[in-house]
Amino acid sequence: MSVYDKTPGPRRILAIDGGGMRGALAVGILAQLEKTLREKLGRPTLVLSDYFDLIGGTSTGAIIAAGLALGQDTDYLRGLYRRLGPIVFKQRGFRIPLIQSRFDPSRLAGVIVEELGDVTLEKAAWRTGFAAVAKRVDTGSAWILTNCPGSKYWNGDPAWPDVTPNKDYRLSTIVQASAAAPFYFDMVHMEVTKGEQGIFFDGAMTPHGNPALQLAMTALAPAYGLKWAPGADQLMIVSVGTGQPRPMKPEWRSKPLLLSVWKAIHALTSLAYDNSQLGTAILQWLGTSPQPWHINGEIDGLQNSLPGCSPLWTFVRYDAPLEAAWLEKHLHEKFSDAQIADLVKMDDDKMVPELYRVGLKAGENLIKPEHFQACFDPA
Repeated sequence: MSVYDKTPGPRRILAIDGGGMRGALAVGILAQLEKTLREKLGRPTLVLSDYFDLIGGTSTGAIIAAGLALGQDTDYLRGLYRRLGPIVFKQRGFRIPLIQSRFDPSRLAGVIVEELGDVTLEKAAWRTGFAAVAKRVDTGSAWILTNCPGSKYWNGDPAWPDVTPNKDYRLSTIVQASAAAPFYFDMVHMEVTKGEQGIFFDGAMTPHGNPALQLAMTALAPAYGLKWAPGADQLMIVSVGTGQPRPMKPEWRSKPLLLSVWKAIHALTSLAYDNSQLGTAILQWLGTSPQPWHINGEIDGLQNSLPGCSPLWTFVRYDAPLEAAWLEKHLHEKFSDAQIADLVKMDDDKMVPELYRVGLKAGENLIKPEHFQACFDPA
């Protein structure tokens, strides 16, 4: 029986951003989310797969989402990030700069296979729905892969019998593809038709580094197979970030001469941030939120801005942007520029304990039991 074979009723989605080792910050937030739901529902052994009907992520968020959807708790994921960093992000052997990726991708692949096993999307021991976002490079398309048997290509394509059915993709390969950040790791190959390899890298290279909006579409657009109902009391979307700061460069005001490569890198970083903010803005604009997330100084959190329609969902965003002003306001702690620079890095495993602590404290300040209406309590 599919994890989607449930009685009709309200549905709950959990979406987790990309961000490399900053995934430890998301795990800290998720630990507080898990604790809050256990206390609210009086279920001390509850795991997030018991509450959410679909858990999806991009890049490091896909690693977390896969673990949660398989029934792991946040303590296990905390330990995973402590183990993962020293294996994946340590330089071993000689890597040719600008030709090879910075880190050996076989190490990431090994950890993912060890954690998830050599199982297909269909055969994994799912406890709830799962989704991951990856970028297919050879066709220039964003892919959203789920474990939903109702999705269009679950059993392949009758018009193209050589197409690999979605159900037959290896779960570990899907997650590795979603997490294959350019520069850090090499691209990932998956056989998409008989004898033809599709080339994939990090899903954060799509507009869905924050996958919450894509998961909302996955829930409601009939082509994805879920066909869930919209409504403020029918669909809840919880979005968890990894602390991505606003990509500000105030020092550029006094530096008119800059290398083009730095401008290009900053432009790409800015696009990733802007895409995340746009997704959050749309979700708040078309839904209702018990705690609107600040978008910018002009529109704030888009309160009272619903464009002449009923809310499509209830949406809430939890994150801890690694910015000195935000951290001081919400966590009541002062961080130096040097401390924040270390936390922001995607490949510094030494920061895992502190990232987790920051995420946990942010969760304690942001997550409230009243955000989770009784209408969304699992049966």
